[in-house]
Amino acid sequence: MRLAFAAHTPRHGRITVHPTPLAGTGAYLAHDLIRALGKHLPVPDEAHPLPAWTNNSDRSWHIAASWFIALRITRMTVCRAHRLSKPQWEHLLALSALTRTRLTLLCNGPVPRPVAALLDMIPHRVLDTTRAATTHWRPPSGPPVSDSYPWWQHTTAFPPRDAELWFRLPPQPREPLTIKFIPGAEPTGATPPLPVPGPHQDPSHPHTAQIAARIHTRVAHPVHAACVALRALTGYSSAQIKTLHERSGNGLPEIPAWARLLLDTARHLTHLRGHPDALNVLSTPHWEHPEIEQALRACRLVPTPRARHHTAPVTTGTRSTNRSMLQARAL
Repeated sequence: MRLAFAAHTPRHGRITVHPTPLAGTGAYLAHDLIRALGKHLPVPDEAHPLPAWTNNSDRSWHIAASWFIALRITRMTVCRAHRLSKPQWEHLLALSALTRTRLTLLCNGPVPRPVAALLDMIPHRVLDTTRAATTHWRPPSGPPVSDSYPWWQHTTAFPPRDAELWFRLPPQPREPLTIKFIPGAEPTGATPPLPVPGPHQDPSHPHTAQIAARIHTRVAHPVHAACVALRALTGYSSAQIKTLHERSGNGLPEIPAWARLLLDTARHLTHLRGHPDALNVLSTPHWEHPEIEQALRACRLVPTPRARHHTAPVTTGTRSTNRSMLQARAL
């Protein structure tokens, strides 16, 4: 166990997962994998329940797989594997084959008979000595595969602290989006102007690093995380992003590296879902927009209020006429 936990080095594409005890089947193990990647599901309360995708096993495993591909995870160790059910072993083996991740199952007790029968059907190797385990989990010697990803530092608290600083999003552009998507061609139509450059769009600004760390830590769904990032960078609403082309130069500013990874992960998720020809991987149905708003609050991002336009008061006419107008308004 000590060697397995020491092998958790996400910078080098290696993670160690400790499954939630007595969690049962379904999406729980997929959630444990997502947390091992540094992502967290939102904390539910009476006003904001867990997002719908968290109760769906297939969607949760697809999300885990998309992060594995985007973050270039090459090795995965799952502790206490003897406590897992046969369907969970099958999910892990399928994930390993899909993402080409080397899977190590650490068994701290006898392997159940159904699982042992499953192992007889697949090629595997048994490590049952300390020397073999030490060699297997030896520290990586090459350069990190994720050296440019600052969110692996895990400096962002979760759940968010009550006294944490909130950031205001850039103002939402008033011009409606008229971009149309044509397969095999660039979008046509007018591209809305971007908001006035602010601290969110300056990659060297310290606020940008805080926002990036929060999004990568607190938003487990890749598409929702990418939408939150674009809202922080552009001010576009979820409805506007739904019709926005994801490529730079088609309605988007120059995307920093931390946000490009989110777009890539969203693209992987779209392919895993079976929609490789989707014109916009960030197109979310309207019923998911509250989940994106929940993610914004988790990242302590608040929209900029729209400016209100007031009509000038009437300053002409007699006093009696003005008095009559006020009485009519009161009625």
